[in-house]
Amino acid sequence: MYTRCPDCHTVFKITEAQLSAREGRVRCGKCAAVFHAEQHLFNEPPAIAAQEQPQASDAARAGGDAETTERKPVPAPVATDPGGIPTVTELTLLASPGRRIPPVFWALGDVALLLLLAFQLAYFYRDELAQYPELRPPLLAFCEHLDCEIRERRDVSQVEVLEQTRIAPHPKYENVLRIHVVLVNRAAYAQNYPLIEVGLTDNGGNLLARRAFSPDQYLEPPAVKDRLLPNVVASAQLNVTNPNNKAVGYEVRLVTPP
Repeated sequence: MYTRCPDCHTVFKITEAQLSAREGRVRCGKCAAVFHAEQHLFNEPPAIAAQEQPQASDAARAGGDAETTERKPVPAPVATDPGGIPTVTELTLLASPGRRIPPVFWALGDVALLLLLAFQLAYFYRDELAQYPELRPPLLAFCEHLDCEIRERRDVSQVEVLEQTRIAPHPKYENVLRIHVVLVNRAAYAQNYPLIEVGLTDNGGNLLARRAFSPDQYLEPPAVKDRLLPNVVASAQLNVTNPNNKAVGYEVRLVTPP
């Protein structure tokens, strides 16, 4: 059997096996056109159908003014020797599909991409993720290996001093005042305890003394390692010296640690 390329009219040999492969589609080895071979089949090779160019009329050949004979298109020549006609097996057929990647490699690739994504999220959002108590320990260990730092979220303006705050003489020492401060964190996240700055004033409102207390100075030892949780009341105990026993007023201010 033979088939002809519909684009360049080149004739090729073809077999039944080649027709059944790829639903009969082949690629022309001359012009690279893809076509359905079964739509252009014939059993015998075509003879040469070339026609010579029509000659000009005698008048034109003699140099007269007669019009030139109309030219007709010449069909493309085809091979006449069956032995010289190429076979489809010598042509480049449609590209066969590449080797399929085993599913296990796709699964491993997906796992690797997920791990990479988790690593990037943990690194770039470590400060926000560290606000969750269950994620904080592994993130601290994570940053210890990568030499990175977890910056604490702090907003002292979200920490409120409640009205239960009071001042009284120290029960054991003279000229010492004990101030009981009640704090509550109004933020939606936990944050470290702030510095508490206390100022003592006299009758005229003049400042007599001022001192800032760190968390380890106003909290009990077990609570120093804790954080100020959202909407949880925390108590602070401050001991302040009363200069010359003249202090009659006080003010409490919260300060962000340096």
